[in-house]
Amino acid sequence: MYFCVSGRQNVIAGSVFLIMGLVLLLVGIIFVICWRYLARYSGEAAGVIIDITRSGAQYNIRAEKETAVSQGDRKLQVQFNTNTGVYGNHSNMYAPVFQYIVDGRTYSRASGLSYNKGIAQKKLGKTVPVYYNVNNPQKASLSNGKGYKMLGLGLSIGGILFCIIGFALIIADHIYLI
Repeated sequence: MYFCVSGRQNVIAGSVFLIMGLVLLLVGIIFVICWRYLARYSGEAAGVIIDITRSGAQYNIRAEKETAVSQGDRKLQVQFNTNTGVYGNHSNMYAPVFQYIVDGRTYSRASGLSYNKGIAQKKLGKTVPVYYNVNNPQKASLSNGKGYKMLGLGLSIGGILFCIIGFALIIADHIYLI
C-alpha cells in the first residue's frame, strides 16, 4: 500500500512538471515568434521621444494615413490631444511617441509599450535608437527584439527540461511498480 501511494505522487508530480513544461515551451515559442517579427526591423536610426499618447495603436493608424498622403520631405506632424485621452482608452498608461528620419523623410510612431504617465513623461526629449523596416520605413519599433529572443530561448529550454523531468517521474513510477 505504501508503494502505491508513493507511485501516485510520482505520477501527479510528473504530470505537474509535464504541464508546466508544455506551458513554458508554448510561451517560449510565442516570444521567439515575436523576435522573428521584430527581426524584420533591420534598419536603425536615431529618434527622439516627442510626445505621449494613451492609445499607441490609434496614433499609429492615423500617422500611417498621414504619411501616405504627405509629399516630399514635408515634416510629418501628427498631434493628438494626449492628455485628455480623446483618441485613447481611459487607462493611466501612456505610450511614448517617437520621431525619426529615414532618407530625408520624418516619421512619427507610438511605441508598442506603455508606461504610467510619470514614467512616460520622463522619457520626453530623450534620444532613442529606432529600428525600422528597410522596405517600409514607417513601420518601426524601439526594440530590435534581442530580449525576446533570449527570453524565448530560455523559456523553451526550461520547458523542455520540465517535460523531461515530468516524463522521467512518470516512467520511473511505471518501472518501479513492475
